[in-house]
Amino acid sequence: MRVAVIGAGGVGGAFGAALAQAGANVSFVARGAHLAAMRRTGLRIEGGRGETILHRVQATDEPAMIGPVDFILFCVKLWDVELAGAQIRPLIGPTTAVIPLQNGIDAPERLIPILGQPAVMGGVAQITGESLECLMRCAG
Repeated sequence: MRVAVIGAGGVGGAFGAALAQAGANVSFVARGAHLAAMRRTGLRIEGGRGETILHRVQATDEPAMIGPVDFILFCVKLWDVELAGAQIRPLIGPTTAVIPLQNGIDAPERLIPILGQPAVMGGVAQITGESLECLMRCAG
């Protein structure tokens, strides 16, 4: 199973790390200091279920480098939905499912005009977690 995680913060990082540990082929799409930290030290998530560490991650800021995937966990902030939605078009194949997981309820409706009805599913997540590697490296 090939999965792309768009936005590797607390929600995307936690779900992506869990899927990678379960054996899925997970690629993270991130940007800036967060991407640099993931490339340098991997991904460390700490939350209610304890700590998850991925020492090596597939991470990029260019979705086209990944190619079509089976599932996309779309975990960006709501104000980035349209821009990030347009950028992930190269990840979508004929059977790709895009699952928005973020605060707010209208992400699917905002993604459908960009990606098409067949690709977009509804999603909801409640999670407590932080991407600590980025927090430690980005905040200081």
